[in-house]
This record gives sequence, structure tokens and C-alpha cells, in this order.
Amino acid sequence: MQVKWPAIVGLALAVALGALAVWRNFPYPGAARIEVYLPCPDPVAGCTALVGNRTVSIGMAGERKPLTAFQVWVKAAGAVTAQASFTMVGMNMGLNRYTLRPDVAGVFHAEVILPVCVSGRREWVMSLDIDDTIRVSMPFTTGSP
Repeated sequence: MQVKWPAIVGLALAVALGALAVWRNFPYPGAARIEVYLPCPDPVAGCTALVGNRTVSIGMAGERKPLTAFQVWVKAAGAVTAQASFTMVGMNMGLNRYTLRPDVAGVFHAEVILPVCVSGRREWVMSLDIDDTIRVSMPFTTGSP
């Protein structure tokens, strides 16, 4: 039986790339994510909190209603990535993860759309992940559909 080196090299490369992809999705050992609960009485005006050694400001623009697009914005000094997802306490609302994109001033933005809650509940929690090291959970309510 003759060894086919291109096939072996290709397989080894595929295994190495797969291992690298898995490794990149895990936090570095000892790197703890900071988690903060941030009640925000007026999401349109926005709220600011000191999280670890960063000042994080979060807000929303537009009418917050199910099936209606509105804006989420985040400002965090030195941030590279920001993602938001939405849940209700004790209720799975499906996959709804949004990647926020920075503008020229470094403020991250995304247009989001919430699904309709069949039970009629209006109490949401936005979970905002910044650089995979910070998670800010901000409760808010929506208008009726």
C-alpha cells in the first residue's frame, strides 16, 4: 500500500484548523467575564456604568415594540466587538443575536427586531457582550404589539 502524502497533509491541516476554531471560542484560562445587571429607567436617554475598568454606556432609539425595528447603541472605551441578544425571564425567545458595528466615533450600533411573545409579556432583558469579557444585562419593557 502506497502512502498518499497529499491526503495525509490535507487531513492534518483540516484537523489543525478545526482545533484552532474550537480554541478561539473558549476564553483564555483565568480570564473571567465580568457580569453586571444594569437597570435603566430610560433606555432612550441611555445609562452608564463602570464595569471593571471600563465605562460602558448603553441606550436604545426608536419605538420598542415586537416586530418593529429599533436601534441599540453601546459605547465602551477600547471595545473591539459588541453583540446583543434578547430574552425574557423564564422564557426561551429563540435565536436573536445581533452584532453591533462601530461608527467613526467608536459607538457600536445595530438595528434589532424583537419577536412577538405569545403570552403577551412585555418585560425583556438585553444581554450585551463586549469583547467576550463583559456581559451587561439590561431589563426593559416594550409597547404593546
